Amino acid sequence: MLSLYVKEEGKLSPKELTALTKRHLSEVSYHVRELAKYGAVELVDERPRRGAVEHFYEATALVDEVPWGRSVLGLQPEPRGNDTNDADPDQ
Repeated sequence: MLSLYVKEEGKLSPKELTALTKRHLSEVSYHVRELAKYGAVELVDERPRRGAVEHFYEATALVDEVPWGRSVLGLQPEPRGNDTNDADPDQ
C-alpha cells in the first residue's frame, strides 16, 4: 500500500485504496493506520462522507530516507533534480 501512496504522489483515502487493491475496507484501514503510526504516510485531509469522515493520507519522505527504500517497494529511484549542492565546483 505504501508503494501506491508513493506512486500516486497525492492524497488517497483507505476507501480509494480498496478499489486499487481489491481488499476489504477494514483490512486497508488497518494497514494505513499502521503506516501512519510509523510515519510512512500522514493525514492531510478529512471530508464528511455519508455520516462519517473520510481520511486522506499522503506518503511522507520516509521511503527516501534510506537508500534502499524505493527498491524494497519495487519502485524506481527518485529522479534527482538540478540541485545546486550537487554541482561540480570545478565547472
